[in-house]
Amino acid sequence: MIRRTLIAVAILLGSASFALAQLSVVTFVHCSPEPSLRVVDLYVTQAGTTTKIEDIAFQRASNMNEAAIFGDLELTLSVAPSSSINASEAVYQTTFTPGPDKGYMAIFTGLGKPADYVANPNGKSIGYAITSYEVPNSNSDPTKTAVYFFNGSSDLEAGDILARGVSKPLASSVGFLDRSTTASILDRKATTIDFTKVGDAKKLLASFSVDLGSMGSNILVSVISGFKTPGDNAKSLDTLCLLNVLEDGRVLRSPLISGSQTSRVQIVHAAADPAFAVVDLYVNGTKAFDNVSFRKASAFVDVPANTPLVIGIAPGTSSAYKDTLTTVTLTPLRPTRAYSIVALGVSDTLKFAKNPQGVDPRFKLMVYEGALEKNGTTKTGVRTLHAVTDAPNVSFASSTVSYANKVGYGDMTTSYVETEPATDTVWMSDAEGKKLKGYLCDFRGAARATIMIATGFLDPSKNSNGPGLSVILVDASGNVNASVISIDPDVTSVKEDALLASGWSVSPNPTSDVVRFVVASATQSASLSYDVVDIAGRVLLSGILPAQDSGFGASINVSTLAQGSYRIIARTDSGLVLGSMGLSISR
Repeated sequence: MIRRTLIAVAILLGSASFALAQLSVVTFVHCSPEPSLRVVDLYVTQAGTTTKIEDIAFQRASNMNEAAIFGDLELTLSVAPSSSINASEAVYQTTFTPGPDKGYMAIFTGLGKPADYVANPNGKSIGYAITSYEVPNSNSDPTKTAVYFFNGSSDLEAGDILARGVSKPLASSVGFLDRSTTASILDRKATTIDFTKVGDAKKLLASFSVDLGSMGSNILVSVISGFKTPGDNAKSLDTLCLLNVLEDGRVLRSPLISGSQTSRVQIVHAAADPAFAVVDLYVNGTKAFDNVSFRKASAFVDVPANTPLVIGIAPGTSSAYKDTLTTVTLTPLRPTRAYSIVALGVSDTLKFAKNPQGVDPRFKLMVYEGALEKNGTTKTGVRTLHAVTDAPNVSFASSTVSYANKVGYGDMTTSYVETEPATDTVWMSDAEGKKLKGYLCDFRGAARATIMIATGFLDPSKNSNGPGLSVILVDASGNVNASVISIDPDVTSVKEDALLASGWSVSPNPTSDVVRFVVASATQSASLSYDVVDIAGRVLLSGILPAQDSGFGASINVSTLAQGSYRIIARTDSGLVLGSMGLSISR
């Protein structure tokens, strides 16, 4: 009605050029999450005339009915704070020339101080911008809705857009400020729109429920708005949503479907308190992990992101959430990130020794971001965690690699240390460098990522006779090597190469049934013992290595063992580890 009145005025004034001109429709969408611009004024300037459109709120739109926009004339759009007096106060301005009798979107995005926010994953600028483009005003099937998409989320990587149940993407590789150029013709019914990793429909980044039936719109522009990880963006509260912009300028908001954003999580039980020997874990009221025992772990699983997680800990015999002993509410995890969630501590501080550094040893779930499911190189990535409540700050190092330096109880190294995929003797030392214990750690495996965790108690007698100090290796698969061989401080570790050079041998290797293990040693022991262990550190065979002319040796029957890789470990008669060698069984 306003536009018809303006045209009539122009004709009465005798302006032939205005009388013959055709109007264009431009819809302005406020999609900038900038905190200082929750409401903006828009100044529309054309042919020397400026019209002010006041108070357009964040995630709302305007068809600019206050201004007549003519085709083939340059148009300037200026965005200013809602307190503005005139266009000179604009924070951003753009100019384009609309065509006659056409429809356009002008979407305002970005932030005033980009450095305070997460950089765009695809390297695009996240400063203020107005993206103006034509949207066709026709629909090939008037019984359905023609939907166009636009990505207005600055920290969301490029992805594919799909309608749930339809295999072919509606739009592909849609990054920040990108749009679909062709319409998706969809049935007018309730539809779930998924935003997924490019080329992988199973990797959901976000999902939205859109009821196209209730909208009844012939043409729809759906704009992704908000942040993928709000908390990382100046602690914003603007989670992702879909702004469905109708032809009349109204916006119907589709919020993020709860749980559609996920994180990857591995649960590790490292709480040595005998009261927590075996537990069940409930996530948001549902049993997610059954009968998790001390020094065990789960594989990585998907859990809801961007929403609080309530973890309930119950006895291993539990049947329902009501059986929980305690609950822990975790702050929302960031979507698509991987975490290690580790159970630490004790239930009753009066029954256990105090931490030497005064750290509270009470039971807790620690969340460590930056977990890896595999290492990015052919080497093995090792991350280290100190989970011993009564131990001082300690360091972990071998003769060639420093795995952790002076970490305290509850501390995990922030990154993975790369090491050769081989067996390494790792020494745990106190702050003064005194060796407390050594561990023969098997780090073999291509692109393997593992967590080395010191668990148990330094002095079980002062800790309700709980399990003693030990190191475990936790792999991404959930496999835990809880049988890592320990070495006393007065033993010098020997690398495998040195063993070979000094006359140690395993032959034939590979073998199918019997192997001869010979150890050249200057030890005064009357005999040595051996253990055959699998890659998880489990002892499968044991026996004696009698003295012989060249040292010690024995023939070992391994015919009962499955084909695969093993290690043979040699010990003195006092139990000290001398070293080990690899063994391959092939049939």
